[in-house]
Amino acid sequence: MAALADGRGGGADIAGLSDLSREGRCRLTVAWPNYDVTTREAAVRRMGELVEERVDLIFGRALRVALDDASATIRQLAIAALWEDEGDDLRESLLRLAITDPSVDVRGEAVRALGAFADRAAEVDPTGDDDPGLRDALLALVAEPDTSYVVRRRALEAVGAFGGHPAVQSLIADAYAADDQSMRASALAAMGRSLNARWLPIVVAELETDEAELRFEAVRAAGLLGDDRIAPELAVLARDADAEVRFEAVNALGRIGGRISVRLLRMLAAEASNYEVELIEAALEEAESLEDVLRVGS
Repeated sequence: MAALADGRGGGADIAGLSDLSREGRCRLTVAWPNYDVTTREAAVRRMGELVEERVDLIFGRALRVALDDASATIRQLAIAALWEDEGDDLRESLLRLAITDPSVDVRGEAVRALGAFADRAAEVDPTGDDDPGLRDALLALVAEPDTSYVVRRRALEAVGAFGGHPAVQSLIADAYAADDQSMRASALAAMGRSLNARWLPIVVAELETDEAELRFEAVRAAGLLGDDRIAPELAVLARDADAEVRFEAVNALGRIGGRISVRLLRMLAAEASNYEVELIEAALEEAESLEDVLRVGS
């Protein structure tokens, strides 16, 4: 904290904010507003980098202090850096930010982060009935006329995790029927997140659309839905003119796994350029591990 007060705060200094005690969090809460905004922003950015680089560092308490920063940029960065945190108190803070924060960017980031909580809740109950507060809050954000466009899209994508619930299914269908292309893209994202095979025909059809944004979301949804019958179509899209579509198609094949995906990824690896080989090899490793699991379970 002394280094931050002096306007310093390199990697070693920021690492000292890991695993703060409750007393340490209280001290940081008092001191934090006194640091200049450049120092605060640099500190949160560095915490975000370090949690990606080192599994031994835990900045949950320090980043919770930054969630109440006066700077919208810092609040947004703090939310993003808390991507591994599963605390119930964080969920409540994210809900508060998603609904009341004055910054659209912060609200959108909060809703995006709530998607991870929705995914975990849906593992217990895909309808969301076991955790209706989160589901209903996300539904309300989509339905509220005053909700900004970006937040509405993020909320639609997040609530897709509860795709077993009729209200969510209806919401996804309505969004997909909209004239707005990006809203339709979010509907496709929600379809994939639902893990519900009812959406498979739509997802497969959108794999052939001329719009790269929709192809990308359809490819990602296909990987999440995990039906290996789609693998040949994904292998074709792994050669798509759009780089993001290509890379996501490779990732989807790895996510689906199984014998067909392994064979197709090996074919793609044989013809890949140097900068794509690493991506394909990572997907191949994932697909092979899933094939081994399927073999053991059969």
